[in-house]
Amino acid sequence: MYIQELIDSLVNYHCLTEAFFTGEIFSVVNDSREANDSSAFIAIRGEHFDGHQAVDELIQKRIPLIILEEATEEQIKEARFNGTCLVKVISTDRAQAILASRFYDQPSEKLDIIAVTGTNGKTTISNMISYMLEVLGHTTGMIGTIHYKVADQYFPAVNTTPNSLKMQKLFSEMLDAGCQDAVIEASSHALVLGRLWQTQVDCAIFTNLTREHLDFHKTMDNYANAKSLLFAQLGQSFKNNKAKLAIVNQDDHYAKVMYQATGAALATYSMIDPSATAYADDIQSSNGIMNFSLHYKGERYPVSLNMLGHYNVMNYMAAFLCLKLYYGYSATDILQATQQFPGVSGRMQVINEGQPYTVVVDFAHTGDALQKVIEELRPHTKGRLRVLFGHSGGNRDSAARPGLGDILFNYADEIYFTADNPRHEPVDKIVSEMVADHDEVPYHLIEKREEAIEKMLLDANDDDVLLFAGKGGESYQVLGDDYVPYNEAEVVIETIRRLMQK
Repeated sequence: MYIQELIDSLVNYHCLTEAFFTGEIFSVVNDSREANDSSAFIAIRGEHFDGHQAVDELIQKRIPLIILEEATEEQIKEARFNGTCLVKVISTDRAQAILASRFYDQPSEKLDIIAVTGTNGKTTISNMISYMLEVLGHTTGMIGTIHYKVADQYFPAVNTTPNSLKMQKLFSEMLDAGCQDAVIEASSHALVLGRLWQTQVDCAIFTNLTREHLDFHKTMDNYANAKSLLFAQLGQSFKNNKAKLAIVNQDDHYAKVMYQATGAALATYSMIDPSATAYADDIQSSNGIMNFSLHYKGERYPVSLNMLGHYNVMNYMAAFLCLKLYYGYSATDILQATQQFPGVSGRMQVINEGQPYTVVVDFAHTGDALQKVIEELRPHTKGRLRVLFGHSGGNRDSAARPGLGDILFNYADEIYFTADNPRHEPVDKIVSEMVADHDEVPYHLIEKREEAIEKMLLDANDDDVLLFAGKGGESYQVLGDDYVPYNEAEVVIETIRRLMQK
């Protein structure tokens, strides 16, 4: 693509220097280390680095095109001398979304894009939808917390929702791999920061809203409004002969905020109101299976789900409505696909290595999720309910910690505090803010997570239930500035095997 073709996709821009480069642009980048003599570089003001700081160096390297928000007279002079086209825009974040979509030829318009937002349940719903679509013959892509998936290839996830440039590139790769659908988790940060700008979402799903990320959003109302941005950008047009669709958890306090943000067709799901589009009752759990009745348009469907957790009944209804109303599959086809769903790694994942106690790994890291998981496990606990936990928000949202401590001390029989993603904050400080003045049940502080895991396994007795909470399927720990590879389930399994051999 030539420079003028690319920048003409922008509405409001000013060329500070002429475009002397006559060759094609073969890459659009926002990392100065990736820029070369056929690149367009976008200077993004990031959390840790401002791309404008690399402009001088890139001009000297004769990078053909640089998109920026400001430039000095000296930079303009040097750019003219070196043949670099400097283009000034009001917002490089907004320009990035437009340029990325243009460079990759509007890939989201050629895919069915399903986006899931909410505090809890995004990963489970996304995996359910992707899995069932593939059982029904689709080739899908997925972008979320655990990984990025392009057809049958998997890549580590750095952010739940990547920046708009990475997003459009992934969509393009999905198309090249033969994908028809992309199922994405839309985080509130991503929505506020514009990472989904220029992404043509077709079906938006809202799960729930509980306290999280208030260090960023400040208030729950702001948090709700951030989530509603997904529904505001949903629009109400048709694509591929399908109407845009909003699916909302009617039982959540903030459901109305989502309703009011969109003019798209609206479907609801509930475990309280039988008049919702989908409604569930007769819920029972045993041997790792949830059995319930799903009511849809006057029909009752018995469902068996290979996952524990009443909240997973809600997650399933959202996935069911997506396949039924957006894709048009019959209830029979959807229910048959349901039977094969194996669950999600790190989401109420039961680990059985022949040990005489129950082991569960779960991502629960918010107060609401933690309480629901513990309440779900309590009826299955004949011995002691032991919980390993470490607040994931090192250097973030410390105000959430007292509430997390309240839940742990009120619902667990013994607690093993440890590191989650402490970043630069001392683990003992994080834990002290959760413990506060609690002493209702025994607790331990073991900073190194692997050692805490071994301690809890060594303490376990027959018929105990051990919950390893907070990490779930995350593939890393954030220690300082480093993302250290880590897999909770693998560590737990390896430790159980080693201890059982002694």
